[in-house]
Amino acid sequence: MDILGLLKAVFNTILLYTVTALAPMTPGTVIWKLFKTRKGKVRLINRDLICDTETLLKLPSTGRSLDQSTNSLVPFVPLFTLDYNTQWKRRHNAFVHANNKILARITEKNMNVTLPGKQGNIFWDLCEIMFKIAFELVFDRPPTVDEFNDIYPGVVDVNKVIKRFSWTANLPIRQKLYDRIITLMKESDTNFVLHDHKGFPELSDLDKVSLVGEDLITTISIQCSDLLCHLLLLYPKYHDAFKANLDNCINETLRLYPLSDLWIMQPFKQERGWITSLVQLNRNGWSDPDTFLPERWDSKEHPPLMSWGFDVRRCPAQKMATNIVKLVFENIINTEGFWIQPALNFDHGRSFPFGCQAWVGYGQQPDNAATWKFNHKFKMQFNRWVFDRLRMFDQNELV
Repeated sequence: MDILGLLKAVFNTILLYTVTALAPMTPGTVIWKLFKTRKGKVRLINRDLICDTETLLKLPSTGRSLDQSTNSLVPFVPLFTLDYNTQWKRRHNAFVHANNKILARITEKNMNVTLPGKQGNIFWDLCEIMFKIAFELVFDRPPTVDEFNDIYPGVVDVNKVIKRFSWTANLPIRQKLYDRIITLMKESDTNFVLHDHKGFPELSDLDKVSLVGEDLITTISIQCSDLLCHLLLLYPKYHDAFKANLDNCINETLRLYPLSDLWIMQPFKQERGWITSLVQLNRNGWSDPDTFLPERWDSKEHPPLMSWGFDVRRCPAQKMATNIVKLVFENIINTEGFWIQPALNFDHGRSFPFGCQAWVGYGQQPDNAATWKFNHKFKMQFNRWVFDRLRMFDQNELV
């Protein structure tokens, strides 16, 4: 690298870190604000920033993990953090087997859920709903009270670190999740989604628990509840669009509010590492990039949606997750008398720094439904800002 290139890399890195450290936004959103429609790569000190989908898709194909540095899921080893090797292939084969069986079960299950009427943060209500659905899809029965009490708090703890409501894992809570999954697998229940998969017993206990507890139950609980929250928040304003074409609305929701903030590729041998912002990828090169326009999906004249991975890292659970969310969403909005109104002071962001602040009700909507505000917004924002920065520096997300 020449002197000028080095100076640019130092400047870009300092700029990115400084703004990210100060601004109340996730790193991915900061990248979009700073570099907007920049094309190609922005050179940082130790890696490159990939600014657009075309550049990303032209990178050499690799089986290495997109996010090895995450600490949100310890002690579990999720599939997406594994390199493309024998272990990954065994886990992936088992996951695909489970995914196919779950797809069949989705059509058989009665997704008859009720979102409780309340005024406030409905995020954890939706997360609990999705957890119970995930458990039933995996084990073909609802969880017992003891199973719920052992597993669900661990899922919540994972979600809190991912959402940066906290910084580090609560290992005792996660140990209960781990132990209960081990117990469930030892029961050899024929309804267990991986009971008839020949390769599953050959996996280590850690791989088994990571596959069942993280790749399946936690992923469904967290990613589906995230997408469901976004859809419900958008529904009051775009009611007609949702009724006209739900698939278009889901795609547009994932474009504006991708399920991940960053993809990170670590350096390898002579290759520089890179990072990319999902917020930037899904807006750079799009017309009216910050506007919710579901009708844009009637055409193919736009970049591809980048939310479920790419190349060999494309998530095989995309269809499963969207099918679950569609059924639950339609069930909720079609409940007689249902209405929902986000708080007036709620800022709809990708990662729910304030939770999902909405007023849910049934029957006649009160006159003040559109003007109510939630409390403690600044405190929530400050706490999130602190944990966001601690995690960012702890994991070297940007350098």
